[in-house]
Amino acid sequence: MLRRIDRIILRVPALPGAVHYYRDILGMKLLRQDKQAASFLMSDGETEIVLRTDPDQQGEEIFYLVDDVRDLHARREQLQLKFVHSPRQAGRGYRAVVKDPFGNVLVLLDRSTASAGANAPEDGAAPQTLFAGVESHVPIKKQLLTQLYEQVGRTADDLPYTPDFERLYSPYASQHPDPQPMRREVWRHLLNLRKAGNLPKLGDARSPSPEVSAEDQQILRDLLGDDIGKRDRLPYTERFDTLVDRFNKTRQRPLSPHLVWRLVAKLAK
Repeated sequence: MLRRIDRIILRVPALPGAVHYYRDILGMKLLRQDKQAASFLMSDGETEIVLRTDPDQQGEEIFYLVDDVRDLHARREQLQLKFVHSPRQAGRGYRAVVKDPFGNVLVLLDRSTASAGANAPEDGAAPQTLFAGVESHVPIKKQLLTQLYEQVGRTADDLPYTPDFERLYSPYASQHPDPQPMRREVWRHLLNLRKAGNLPKLGDARSPSPEVSAEDQQILRDLLGDDIGKRDRLPYTERFDTLVDRFNKTRQRPLSPHLVWRLVAKLAK
């Protein structure tokens, strides 16, 4: 069924430096490049590495080449594959995201649409997948989420990485059929409700931003880079996990993910 790995998509903070590294340091062949992505050919002459600067790109994605995605969808019960969504048109064929019987997520791709041409670009990440925790974009349940938010009684900016968020997340996610929303998507649901003015006012945050030195604040600013203006995209992502780890390596006393988030929220204002 799985013929080979077709492409590996990696998120990078900036494309020029990443292109220089993969092309000039690692010696890989650059196939094409645009503002958000660059494709390189591996030494096997078939597999590509695609670098992307999309802030919503969740770390690494691996695409597996198959003969016919639609055929696998038709035989999904026999193959014990759970499709996150039905096959969708891609650059030169169809693709889909599936789960095997053990819960592993596979991104499948075929080359069944010959009319698209051999050079049709296909550098995009798999849309709306569950891969590595990427949100599935399930419909928001406004009334339920608002009720849970009121019960928890903690402001949205003060919720990430707390037991209170888990108290909200678990009952909310359980009310969705598979695929259930990941934590990152529930966080976005909350932000959407707040933006629309549908969240009740709960007063000030329970936990203030931690007191750190001006030097530590500058270190965190440098680690954030351009993401300082996109702070709401950070919670429950690999990017934030990496940020917490790198920041704490500069400190004698590490901060919890929640306190690092509170500090990020303060610096981003």
